[in-house]
Amino acid sequence: MPPAIPGSMLVETVFQYRTLIGKCDLGCGLDWEEIDHVGRIEHAFASDRHDGRRFRRSPVFLDAVIRGDQINDAVEVMELGPGGLVIAGAPFIARGEQIEIVIEDAEYSYRFRAQGKWLKDEGEDYRVGLQFIGMPVRLHKVALRQHETDIVDRMIERAA
Repeated sequence: MPPAIPGSMLVETVFQYRTLIGKCDLGCGLDWEEIDHVGRIEHAFASDRHDGRRFRRSPVFLDAVIRGDQINDAVEVMELGPGGLVIAGAPFIARGEQIEIVIEDAEYSYRFRAQGKWLKDEGEDYRVGLQFIGMPVRLHKVALRQHETDIVDRMIERAA
């Protein structure tokens, strides 16, 4: 197994991969450097399991927020790879249900679309396996003024 990748670098790598694959899905095509980059990422995350999984997931500990139909919860990302992720402390997410997962990094906010693949009960919460779908979005965070604590901040603090 390759050495562990820091969480923020892993999120950026997955973002780049999902963006390039999304570009292909849109029919835009890739240049030679982009094709090489996709190949390097796929090789680095190739699964050695024989259960049909294309990519392995790396263990990470990242805070995130999931949003969906009547869902807006703070969760912890436990595993992350180019094909999807595993979250803990999650609400019930049905198989096939689509959600958005938001991962905040120092100066960026990453937004990934995903759908539920499996669910395991962990007391009051669930551990959920999610498969990425579509193209992600990366927003550059710019503070125009000092942030004032609001109700969303207090909800995230209580969940932690």
